[in-house]
Amino acid sequence: MRIRTLLMAAAAAAAFAAPASAAITISLTSQNAPLALQPGEQLVADFNNAATPEAVLLPGFDLDLVGATVGVCEGCSGYSGTLPGNATHYLTIPGNASAKLTSLAGLKTFSFYMGSADTYNSIRFKGDNGFDVTLNGGQFTQGYVGQSWSWGKRVNFDFGADRVTEVILSSSGNSFEVDSFAVTAVPEPATWAMMIMGFGVAGALLRRRQVALARA
Repeated sequence: MRIRTLLMAAAAAAAFAAPASAAITISLTSQNAPLALQPGEQLVADFNNAATPEAVLLPGFDLDLVGATVGVCEGCSGYSGTLPGNATHYLTIPGNASAKLTSLAGLKTFSFYMGSADTYNSIRFKGDNGFDVTLNGGQFTQGYVGQSWSWGKRVNFDFGADRVTEVILSSSGNSFEVDSFAVTAVPEPATWAMMIMGFGVAGALLRRRQVALARA
């Protein structure tokens, strides 16, 4: 493969775009297991430190809280009992508050641990090519909005071929309680380009080796 062909392939990979369709696959897993992530996911925010509520654990991400609070936890003073099995601080989004996670590279998947599902909780996903989807209440909890303190599950969102860059959680009432944000990030264009270049170089070396063996 010529260098020019490699560069063209790398440029095509760097310029890939998500389709216009906005299909999200939603699943519920890990009953009462806040840190049981899906395969390939990484924890991006754990909300364990009330002194730094907007802290993120991975580069290329930003977390912005507007009216949302961190500090309530099971066994702590003021514990509300909304995240069963969760022994650490978690995020509470009261009425008219929000939490926004932004990703520079974009997301393939996103998930969080949730308790006490309410009809007035909502989540919005924004991404490339006008991707903009808002889900309310039972739309992302398989119809459950019973507000039970014993209901604690990981809610998983798979964006398929789409690339999501913003996740916005909000609530019109008290409250939206979540913890342990996890993601699968889209590889950055430069990473795709390097991978393609690497495959091309490896193929060229292999062909040279085969030619050398044939001449020997």
